Amino acid sequence: MGIKHIHLSLAAAALATSLLAAGPSVSKVSTYGFAGRSGEVTLLVDMDAARYRGGEKYVPLLIYLGHTERKTLHADRTTFTLTDPSGARHPLPAPEVVTEAYGPNLVSNDYTYLGRLPDYGSMLFLANVQIPRVAFFANPSGPPRILYDKVELPNRTFFIALLYFPNPMGKASGTYTLTYDDPQSGTRIEVPFAIPWAP
Repeated sequence: MGIKHIHLSLAAAALATSLLAAGPSVSKVSTYGFAGRSGEVTLLVDMDAARYRGGEKYVPLLIYLGHTERKTLHADRTTFTLTDPSGARHPLPAPEVVTEAYGPNLVSNDYTYLGRLPDYGSMLFLANVQIPRVAFFANPSGPPRILYDKVELPNRTFFIALLYFPNPMGKASGTYTLTYDDPQSGTRIEVPFAIPWAP
């Protein structure tokens, strides 16, 4: 019985580790944040705001992207896609589509909510310089007010941005995957995660 108990305990620990780690290049860095790494490139995805938007047509994800490699990364509206639990892949929508279907008030509320949270993500980029004012979706009632969605990231830089993706499945359980794919630098990172939807 003692040996069986030990084996069960080890199996449970292994399962818990696999659920948290989600793979060798992905780690859980906070309650709602997962970081994926490819070489010296890091993509952090935070779904703290997303968990409150399960009933909306779009879901917000806060991201951090940075690196310390000897090359320049590129980020624009085509480099990010979200795969939902059904396997459907969603590109970034146009800003005006989100404003109309999601609503300017919700966008502003998301920016306000995220601005009040601890900025734990920047701790992963202490050796980097932040590129300011990056905005794939502008804030209707505060900064960032102007779109800045074609970004070059030289060595030792990073940026923070709020992304929106279609959410046709509502409060779906299962795995979502955010993909960053930059053909110009040959960099691709996939970050799988689950969204703990609020009641």
